[in-house]
Amino acid sequence: MSTIYDVAKRAGVSKTTVSKILSGKENVRQSTLDKVNKAMEELNYIPSHFAQGMRVAHTKSIAVLLPEQYNYGLSEILRGIEETSAMHGYTMIVCSTGIDANMQMQYLREMISRQVDGIIFFSYARIDKNIEYLIELNKKTPVIVMDALLHENEALSSVRIDGEKLTQKAVQYLIDKGRTRIAYIKALGKYTAGFERYLGYCAALEENHIAYDPKLVKEADFKNHLTAGYEVTHELIEMKDPPDAIMTMTDMFAIGALNCLLEAGIRVPEEINVMGFDNIPLCSWIRPKLSTASQNQHHVGRTAFQLMLELIQDPQIGFRRMLLQGELVIRDTT
Repeated sequence: MSTIYDVAKRAGVSKTTVSKILSGKENVRQSTLDKVNKAMEELNYIPSHFAQGMRVAHTKSIAVLLPEQYNYGLSEILRGIEETSAMHGYTMIVCSTGIDANMQMQYLREMISRQVDGIIFFSYARIDKNIEYLIELNKKTPVIVMDALLHENEALSSVRIDGEKLTQKAVQYLIDKGRTRIAYIKALGKYTAGFERYLGYCAALEENHIAYDPKLVKEADFKNHLTAGYEVTHELIEMKDPPDAIMTMTDMFAIGALNCLLEAGIRVPEEINVMGFDNIPLCSWIRPKLSTASQNQHHVGRTAFQLMLELIQDPQIGFRRMLLQGELVIRDTT
């Protein structure tokens, strides 16, 4: 593990200067601050008072890092974390990092400087150097990862839904309804967090001896879920042999798809079935009401904080992987 001396050497400054910056003193030139921050990032440096276990008593606060704060798919999970943490006297600090490796690292360091008791981490994509930093950080401050980002041998706790199994179950439902040309709308390749859902789609086709058609698989960008879902659905219905069902990686993609179908005069579910994933509250408010694969998000959030509390109270637990099961919620679009 890197030390304050390594940081000072890499930045070309004295140990005293690095100590000043770590203690929050402001009388340091911006150019010096930038050099030290860059050195800490390159070395994955964790301040020594954390690395050596010299921290204050519990602050009764936890940090939750999100890729975006206004994601309907995360709102119920957040509510579950917040309600359960409040019951135990904890404050939740929410940080919106974007899909940005440097922003993630900046917020992680900021939360450590505030001596939060634990970190719950969401991300759309795996960033290796940041995962390595979390592994080191977890040795003194509990970390829980909420997406399918980890390798089997990485010593970090996680809480998540079995997205592969749940998607496979959803696609099987569509097949049982007699649908054979099932399209799938997934995230762009750079977003790795939901990839296991796509694997579930593929597994369901294979199990039912339905040939995989790459033309039926469309990638959409998380930056504007609704518009992206709408646009790729337009491509699907323009095909010579269009799909008879659409499964999506998120409900927001599905709602965009549904709007496209209705505008085109396509009857749902008679001509095309639509199935989302998440079960956000909006699903039961739109018309027709959206069928979806439910993550039981509130339960996921409650479970995440309960595990965090165990890790805070007993650091000897080590790390735990919790893979939860979801369920199908059938409404009007299938």
